[in-house]
Amino acid sequence: MERESFHLDFIIEIWPKIIKALPLTVTMALCAIVAGCLVGLALTLCKISKYRKLSLVIDAVTVIIRAVPEVVLIYLVYFGLPVLVQDLFGYDISGWAKPVFVVLALAIQLSASSSELFRSAYNSLDAGQLEAAHSIGMTTLQRFSRIILPQGLYVILPNLSGLCLGIIQATSLAYTLGVMDIMGKAKLLDSNAFSMNTFEVYLLVALIYWVLSLVEGWLFKGLEARMGRGMRTVAQDS
Repeated sequence: MERESFHLDFIIEIWPKIIKALPLTVTMALCAIVAGCLVGLALTLCKISKYRKLSLVIDAVTVIIRAVPEVVLIYLVYFGLPVLVQDLFGYDISGWAKPVFVVLALAIQLSASSSELFRSAYNSLDAGQLEAAHSIGMTTLQRFSRIILPQGLYVILPNLSGLCLGIIQATSLAYTLGVMDIMGKAKLLDSNAFSMNTFEVYLLVALIYWVLSLVEGWLFKGLEARMGRGMRTVAQDS
């Protein structure tokens, strides 16, 4: 059956139903971003440590993870992690909520990508600063938290924003596990409409993700401006 025209009234009708799924989408994205960045920082510490073998192993693992598409990683975590945990620890996690597995998968993906980004920030720093910190007895963790992170984060913020935006977009893959996020609700509404209003359904989804991307970009721009003012103040004081 062919469409006759664009139906704005249908978008107005389904808007409240899809927007109810927004909190779940935002929660999954935020949890994955926070967890992924924290694990990414830990991986970076391993990569820049003096233990060469550990660095090589972490490098190899992150390269493999970055090569795996998000949807495949979600399936691997959802179907494989419960089996692995059951075999190793005898604990059944198969009953965990599906969004938890999505968050874990996206956090793993982000941790691998962000670890490379954080390491590039480390490599961009003045070697003299790091040598001076080492000479006064700072540990790797102290150097990272007091020197590397404050200065390096400002440099990589635009790229980190891109990675975080990718995670927000990747939450749309949660519907493949039957999660009723924005995309899951859209698929359900599309099927109920017998594909007569498919364009309207996914146009609304696209608009919602566009707004999310604007908010994410605005937050990172604000953080970048604030950090820039702080760095200029420090430079003037010195």
